[in-house]
Amino acid sequence: MTTERDVLEFIIVPPYEQRAAVAAVKERFENYLGNRFLGYRFKVGPFSPVGDEEEFAVLPVMNFPGDDGKSYMCTPPKRWLLHEIADACKQFDLNGKRSFAA
Repeated sequence: MTTERDVLEFIIVPPYEQRAAVAAVKERFENYLGNRFLGYRFKVGPFSPVGDEEEFAVLPVMNFPGDDGKSYMCTPPKRWLLHEIADACKQFDLNGKRSFAA
């Protein structure tokens, strides 16, 4: 049995220098992304040594449990979607300007 599903959830890892600021507004940041990309869920992850320390890392959650109890891999997201999410992360105002609020 082959089961396919698109990635619906992403973990966002902030740049090292911004990790405390993003953690302070974590809920607003996750809501902002969820409102910008309807149908997807976002969670801010802790700092980890992945990617560029100066860029947001967008990590797709690629596995899901099937109806048969086995674990399956999602269809990988398109590269353009990952870039759009990373760009939206950069545009988010950590200081809370209304035009960028969730």
